Amino acid sequence: MQLANYLSGETYSLKELESLIEKVQKIDLNELINDKQKMAFWINVYNGLINYRIVKNELRKSIWEKPGFFTETCLSIGEFSFSLDDIEHGVLRKNGERRNGKPRQFDPSDNRLGLMVEQMDFRIHFALNCGSVSCPPIAFYNASKIEQELTLAEDGFSASEFIVNHETKTVDCSSVFIWYRNDFGQAYLNDSELSRYTIKERPYVWEIQ
Repeated sequence: MQLANYLSGETYSLKELESLIEKVQKIDLNELINDKQKMAFWINVYNGLINYRIVKNELRKSIWEKPGFFTETCLSIGEFSFSLDDIEHGVLRKNGERRNGKPRQFDPSDNRLGLMVEQMDFRIHFALNCGSVSCPPIAFYNASKIEQELTLAEDGFSASEFIVNHETKTVDCSSVFIWYRNDFGQAYLNDSELSRYTIKERPYVWEIQ
């Protein structure tokens, strides 16, 4: 279900967006049998819901105009309900550690644990768009092509948002690489070659793009 057709430049009324979400809510999540299908589905849904919530709440400057933008329940599929945080930090990040001391998204008894990806792929951070200027660009993801698509997303984002200067021994990077540093394994800021480099964090611009 392509929830985010606005990627092609199309615009939707609130009624049309709600109609798309109604169709998504009829999806049988048991049909998502592997990580490629799960990632493609949930990335597209996340990006589409971002657009919907911006339109619905008539946001003009930033997503922070709407309290609870990421934490409010905004989607129900079968017996399950989801906020944007549930999708990102619970399902796609496989309930990974949160920054700033926040608890993991799903507690041990949460019935949504069974919906998570089997292996967290850090490239999701280059695919999820929260509607802000500093976010990665949006694309529509297809399960059969997601390996190539995520690689393209990573290459595009890191080329401009992770700049290493070996002469000055500095790394000028997006906050994404700092916020989710633990997700990146031995890559990016965890690369041993960069262990003594100075990290310069770029201010994250939350203005709606």
